[in-house]
Amino acid sequence: MVRSSSRACGATRDERDNRLNETTNWFDDTAPDPDRLAESVAPLVERLRERIAEAGPITFAEFMGTALYDGEHGYYRRHERRPGRGGDFLTAPEATPLFGITLARQIAECWERLGSPERFTIREYGAGIGGLAYDILAGLSDASPEAFAASDYRLVDVNDAQLAGALDAMAEVGLGAKVSAELADGQPLEPITGVVLANEVADAIPAHRFIQTEDGVREMLVGWRDGWFVDVEGSVSEAAAAPLQAVLEEVAFSPGDRFEVSPQAGAWFAEAAKGLERGYALIIDYGYPVAELYAPSRRAGLIRGYFEHTVTDEPYRRVGSQDLTTHVDFTALERAGMTAGLTLAGLTTQADLLAALGLGEFLVAMQRDSEMTLEQYLATQAAVLRLIDPGGLGRFRVLAMARNAPVEPPLRGFEPPKGIF
Repeated sequence: MVRSSSRACGATRDERDNRLNETTNWFDDTAPDPDRLAESVAPLVERLRERIAEAGPITFAEFMGTALYDGEHGYYRRHERRPGRGGDFLTAPEATPLFGITLARQIAECWERLGSPERFTIREYGAGIGGLAYDILAGLSDASPEAFAASDYRLVDVNDAQLAGALDAMAEVGLGAKVSAELADGQPLEPITGVVLANEVADAIPAHRFIQTEDGVREMLVGWRDGWFVDVEGSVSEAAAAPLQAVLEEVAFSPGDRFEVSPQAGAWFAEAAKGLERGYALIIDYGYPVAELYAPSRRAGLIRGYFEHTVTDEPYRRVGSQDLTTHVDFTALERAGMTAGLTLAGLTTQADLLAALGLGEFLVAMQRDSEMTLEQYLATQAAVLRLIDPGGLGRFRVLAMARNAPVEPPLRGFEPPKGIF
């Protein structure tokens, strides 16, 4: 269900009645603010406004899920390509092809660990237009031609137009027989032997927002007042109660602290795990284990919006026109994987993973290439430094889990770091 239009669990009638009794001024009939509406997707705003008018304040998870994955107007359902230098944000595959080429070395080792099966499937969630897929297949053909020959690559995404474009592009470069698409529509996917991969997917799965008060934790709901969306304190929704309790058993918050919990992220990973009959899951994203995620320096809330390479902490701006994300709780993902029958195979940073897989070797080889210009080399070097920057992409976490596959000794990318060169 990655980046799909699946909605958060709705509130029960009793919950809605409680919210009506305990909150005030959460809705009025004021028409949408024209300036805010002009930068938003109007049908989405009206849809959410009507939902609040009918049912009372909604969870932020429902707001976020609608803004991102509404079947008609959600941000990720739009036909325009949004990642990349011309879009709203830049992910590692757009920074340089070396990200996917290096990652292919880890995937080749996974194939070997599985006994070099004749059929080996790579299922990538949030595949978009297939840029990472192309780089991985190119890297795999170089790192292990045998693994490449055994591989079929499946692109999973909620955007059917982007999937169609990706398949056309793959056919043009001679990979049409090797690459197929699976629409993320909430239906179970065929179990595979191979690798399940998700790069910067879990951060865009809807989350609930909370605030610690003197009287306990309250959920930050979404109401409507003075022509726009507003935060409304309410009781904790049933869908978030158990995951919230798991966090509270690990972390002690202080009054005024704001934080997020995403039950749907764990549910998505558990569902993805069901589609792995034998092999490995690799999840790459920004976030931390629970104790680091909710460190005192991160208790102002971590919901962020991305629009044309600018970041904002105002989630009610540009509704449907900006990406919405939050940091990933890797402890919760690991627990969800274990509940689904997976075994932990490693947790590291992107910088350490790429270093262990030999990213620096590509730069050394480029230095020796007589056809490489200085300008080309410096541009690639800058992109590589971006991938391993501990203050940027390099701090991303990489979680590896396995089913019916060996985890000892550690996979190459999860061995103790030795430096990039």
